[in-house]
Amino acid sequence: MKLNIINKCFLIILLSLKFTLPAICQTENFSSRIFFPGAVGLNIPSGDEQTSIKAGFSLLTAIEYRPQYTNNIFFRFNYDVLSNKYIGLPSRVPTNVTQGKLSASFLMLGVGYRHSVGRYAIYALIQPGFNLSSYSRASDNSTGISISNVSRDHPALKISTGIEYYIVPHFALVAEPGFYHSFEVRNGFILNSNYLSYNIGFTTTLF
Repeated sequence: MKLNIINKCFLIILLSLKFTLPAICQTENFSSRIFFPGAVGLNIPSGDEQTSIKAGFSLLTAIEYRPQYTNNIFFRFNYDVLSNKYIGLPSRVPTNVTQGKLSASFLMLGVGYRHSVGRYAIYALIQPGFNLSSYSRASDNSTGISISNVSRDHPALKISTGIEYYIVPHFALVAEPGFYHSFEVRNGFILNSNYLSYNIGFTTTLF
């Protein structure tokens, strides 16, 4: 339920930006500082010996503000979705579905630094935030067995680097590896605490 609400909220934010930014951005200079990175790739879970989790799919979406075009700090909000299949031991995972799908959504906000050389740029980024993980749980009732979704949220940290190739000044192809870690400080058990992701995509301005 939480995951669906977050997905809808993020979609509303993107649509609001699309229609309101032209009104608030009075100059081309300001609008050219807002970038929208996006990427897809592979994620590799690690750090959990209680389950066997397979490598899965990653989808990265973000909004980035650059005070300067390159060679300076920048700020980025990420909404990343990682999806994996798992096999777990019945007594050691927080669900009675021992073979299922784990979906992890990361909402992260942080700061990075970018440096360019010709058409290429490299950057590093650190983002605190939180992870919302969702998986299935089975229960018996009068009509049989029902499947419901269970969600757990935890504080998280993402560290990433990337290399960009600018085809034109405001459109670049991107390769970005990243590392995610979720902290077990509340809501108990984390089905998987660490992910390595390898992604390719692009970044561009809206206008």
